[in-house]
Amino acid sequence: MALTFDNGRMNILADEVMGKPGDEISDGIDNLVGDKQTAREIKKDLASHGWCSLLVALIQLIGKANKAIGLVADAAKQAIKDALSNHFRSRLAKQVKDAVVDIVVDKVWSALARLVEAHFPLLGADTVRVLRMLAVFACPSVERHRDVYQHALVPLMGDGQGLVAEEVKVQVVTLFTAWWQRKGPATAQ
Repeated sequence: MALTFDNGRMNILADEVMGKPGDEISDGIDNLVGDKQTAREIKKDLASHGWCSLLVALIQLIGKANKAIGLVADAAKQAIKDALSNHFRSRLAKQVKDAVVDIVVDKVWSALARLVEAHFPLLGADTVRVLRMLAVFACPSVERHRDVYQHALVPLMGDGQGLVAEEVKVQVVTLFTAWWQRKGPATAQ
């Protein structure tokens, strides 16, 4: 699990989703209600848990979209496998043919998935991670906002555990590799 933190992506997403629309939203609320006190109360409510609720809704929507895409992708991969399998006809044993088809389709599909994420990054794991961070940062009390806790903080904590576990693994392998090289197998017994 190679997780990266892209501060630039977080700044861009925060600015595009929350920063730039902020003035327009404020003006829209002012124009809608007309009364400054009511507009101020609405904006206060929005600042209370509105933004973090909106971000959690986006996280959930992207999750549902990715799940639907996954179902379509599975059907598409099977159709491609069937078409490629027909290409080989009887020249290869079925097990070899199926293994070759699996290799080809998996490698091509991985390349296509990387292209989709590069050109449609909204659906990518990095974007979801950044939205989770923004939801946690925007929430005035994560401990009282169950959706932010469940859909943003808990997954981020899982990511953090994965990062720590991977870092520890790398350090242990490095340490023991160096030790093994110094001691050698004969003296290690």
